[in-house]
Amino acid sequence: MARNRVRSWDEPSFTMQAQARNAPQHPQAPKMSYISSSQRIFAKGYVHLYRRLSVRECARIQTFPDNFKFIYQDVKYGYKMVGKECHRDRSMTSTPSVTI
Repeated sequence: MARNRVRSWDEPSFTMQAQARNAPQHPQAPKMSYISSSQRIFAKGYVHLYRRLSVRECARIQTFPDNFKFIYQDVKYGYKMVGKECHRDRSMTSTPSVTI
């Protein structure tokens, strides 16, 4: 991977982007090791801890209520719904107010 997408529990999250491949990694994993400006690797012995945040976890970070329904056929569209590519005229016309 070229970027370290891991933040610890006490750090602000990365921006929620509209593509699953850019979703942040779950904070249970340690920071990735720096190799070069275009390469980072998973910490040895902890590879099993690296996973992307789920659509629901991304929504929670943005203070969507747990009972908010996301309706999609493919997970990549779920990430678009919670990412910056969200459009008012699509599935989320009744988006709840966000707590800042």
